[in-house]
Amino acid sequence: MTSATQSEGFTEPELAALICPSCAAEIDQAPWPLACPNCQGVLDLPAQFAYCRGLDAFTVGQELLFKIPPGQRKKTLITAREMEGLQYYQQAYTSLQQAFQGELAESQRRLAIEMMSAMAHVFRQHGIISPAEAYYWTALFTELKVQAECLTVREKLIHPGHGGLLGLALHWRWQARLRQLEQGLQALDERIRFLERGIAFVERPRARRRPVKQT
Repeated sequence: MTSATQSEGFTEPELAALICPSCAAEIDQAPWPLACPNCQGVLDLPAQFAYCRGLDAFTVGQELLFKIPPGQRKKTLITAREMEGLQYYQQAYTSLQQAFQGELAESQRRLAIEMMSAMAHVFRQHGIISPAEAYYWTALFTELKVQAECLTVREKLIHPGHGGLLGLALHWRWQARLRQLEQGLQALDERIRFLERGIAFVERPRARRRPVKQT
């Protein structure tokens, strides 16, 4: 839990609105509260500030790198703009790793993984990170997409939208697709756990969806 004394050290009023990890309410007020005004849940201010720093740096870095024509993007750093963009990406990468040590809202967690995957791809091209670390973030992003499709398919099974033979055929089709997706998630989980054991993280990111606590 963050103490009042600790919170006084955070002086980043220009950041975007923080988001409560418990209820997803946006909080845009100074001084920053220790608890969400909406649900009274504890706010992880270090994680929120790190996330906002990461998001800001990623946005600037992406804008700089996207201005470089694809044909001019090389593994060696040949332009000042590319170097500057990569520096912003490195700032974002470090900040989001810090954010993953704390509590993020689900929307923040998903976007942070997407950003890490995009940056890891660029870093891998330049030899900044290992292939295993780049694949780790790619695998987490893939896991997010498969989980999202699982939710969509389950919704179709609950609310098929068609009756008769067509509805029955669609039901079988979606059941088969769901089994395929669930098997894919299981294989992804095994690969991600293997990568986590092999990568020498200073602090292992807590980036994956955490089990819901039973009450």
